[in-house]
Amino acid sequence: MTSYTTNVPAPSFGDTGFIVPTEAAILAGVQADQLAAFGSDLNTGLTTPQGQLATSETAILADCYDQFVALVNGVDPAYASGRMQDAIGRLYGLTRIAATATTVTATCAGLPGTVIPVGAQAQDQAGNLYLATEAGTIPSGGGIDLTFQCAVTGPIACPAGYLSGIYQAIPGWDSVTNAAAGVAGSDVESRAAFEARRQQSVAGNAQGTPAAVLAAVLAVPGVLDAYAMDNPLAATSGAVITGSISGTTLTVTAADSRWIGGQVGAVTVGQMVTGGGVAQGTYITALGTGSGGAGTYTVNLAQAVAAESLTCAQGGVPLAANSLYVAAYGGAAAEIGAAIWAKKSPGCGYTGNTTVTVTDDGGGVYSPPYPSYPVSFQIPTPTPVLVAVSLRQNAAVPSNAVTLVQNAVLAAFSGEDGGERARIGAALYASRFFTGIAALGAWAQINAVLVGVGAATQPSVLLRIDQVPTLQAAGISVVFS
Repeated sequence: MTSYTTNVPAPSFGDTGFIVPTEAAILAGVQADQLAAFGSDLNTGLTTPQGQLATSETAILADCYDQFVALVNGVDPAYASGRMQDAIGRLYGLTRIAATATTVTATCAGLPGTVIPVGAQAQDQAGNLYLATEAGTIPSGGGIDLTFQCAVTGPIACPAGYLSGIYQAIPGWDSVTNAAAGVAGSDVESRAAFEARRQQSVAGNAQGTPAAVLAAVLAVPGVLDAYAMDNPLAATSGAVITGSISGTTLTVTAADSRWIGGQVGAVTVGQMVTGGGVAQGTYITALGTGSGGAGTYTVNLAQAVAAESLTCAQGGVPLAANSLYVAAYGGAAAEIGAAIWAKKSPGCGYTGNTTVTVTDDGGGVYSPPYPSYPVSFQIPTPTPVLVAVSLRQNAAVPSNAVTLVQNAVLAAFSGEDGGERARIGAALYASRFFTGIAALGAWAQINAVLVGVGAATQPSVLLRIDQVPTLQAAGISVVFS
């Protein structure tokens, strides 16, 4: 058998994975092969015909190696994307979440008795079409609230009053308007979001832990985000105190009546402080003269709050004794309740604002009538986040700069840029938006970015575990100075 040799370095497998030579090394090897074949007098300059052949061969080999590197990396969940990531997801029983459309509740008014059918079309002020997902009949003396869904998927904003036009005329249907903002849709699940969900799903094989419950709830169709924690204590977690805040000092004058010097009713580091006038995201960072009861404590945000009743609790939500807390945004309530029931520990209670009844058939072993149980969980409050972006004014700023910046911020907020998205009970840092804004071009010179709830005045903001952050373009201010 004929033996062939080459001066082109070969790829190899090592401890760090598939290792390929650089393009410069490949080119040098190809040129060495040309010299070996045609003699040392051959001119291998890249501007010569033989130089062009060497360059083309190098490009072919480099592209082949790159494709193989991508294939090898595709079996690693940390790097997989697209079709390879979908395949890894199927090993865990997961499929990528498809893009969803914005939904909004709108009031349809007109002639009493007029039927608004499924598929009736309305239009928002930007020209987007919305289709009714349910039928209804206009009653006498008023309108009927119906759910409309945008005809295209994606995070299309629909503020209050924005859905105001009838696109498809129906005799007797005179007007349509939405009193509240719609729930924005989403693009197809990003690589980063899918990988994060895969990691969380591993806990779904367990039983009785908050992580196992969280994994089960996140697997419910339509659930966009969730949070789970429990209170193993025999009393409500957190503390209700009388206190005031001056600067970054919290002064507790009256401790929780349950406080006995232990965990129950104690004020501790890490608890969020909530109450009238308390800034969003305030939490205790250190003990002062207090060690659980009356005394002073240090908080993260400087402010002035007069003496009043305040609540101190992990995540800002006191949990009932021996209870499980689950917050879920999106999805069907009955399916969420069933997922919680399947993974929770026997005998535990619940903390939440929504209760469903779960019927247990014992996996097909029981006979009717089946036992049924109430299961409670929290539907978190959509909490608008505000972002203030200040950029340096310069001659290169394009005419659509504000829109470009707003889109970059929205992409980072939702995780479409490949980073971590804003989530229930999480801290949102203004620096999260730096990369996307800076990537717009050399003209995007950042002076400052601030975030907040109610007002964008902080470098970061912490959401409670009963809040799901939302962001619309109208909530992103962009100024040049």
